Parts: sequence; structure tokens; C-alpha cells
Amino acid sequence: MSGQEGADLSHWLEDLRDRIIVRSQVAKRKLDAAMARRKLDRKLYEVGEAFLALVREGRMPVPQDVAGLVREARDLEEKLQEHHADIVALQSEA
Repeated sequence: MSGQEGADLSHWLEDLRDRIIVRSQVAKRKLDAAMARRKLDRKLYEVGEAFLALVREGRMPVPQDVAGLVREARDLEEKLQEHHADIVALQSEA
């Protein structure tokens, strides 16, 4: 291998190393972003649950802007309870 070929190979290996480092940093940032997204989703869930509990207890009025969302959440809760009741009934038959 000539001196030029050795230098070319060395340069190519450095470029490869740099690309691997950058891609691993990108992958790490994507993982960090995904974890932050999961934490945010969980926290928003907790906020929603706390808000609905306050509304159910009559301790907080429902702002007009979110009244439709609260109504939909209540409807979904009722449907979930119906599904659970159906499951229990079916299991008791088995």
C-alpha cells in the first residue's frame, strides 16, 4: 500500500468514525425525545384524571372550551364500564 493509499484509508476511516459518532448522538437524542414524550403523555394523563375527579366532585366548574371533551370522556368511561360488566357476566357463565 502506497503512502497515498494509506492516507486515503486513514481519511476514510476518520470520516466513517465521525459519521458513526454523529449517528449515535442522533439516536441518543431521539431516545431522549421519546422518553420525554412518554413522560409528558403520562403527566397529561395525570392532569386529565385529576381535573375529571375535581369536576366529578363538583369542586371545579367545566370551562366551556373543554365541555365537549369532558362529555366525551364521561361517555367513554360509561362505555368502558359497560364492557367490564359484559366481561364479568360472560366470565360468570363460563
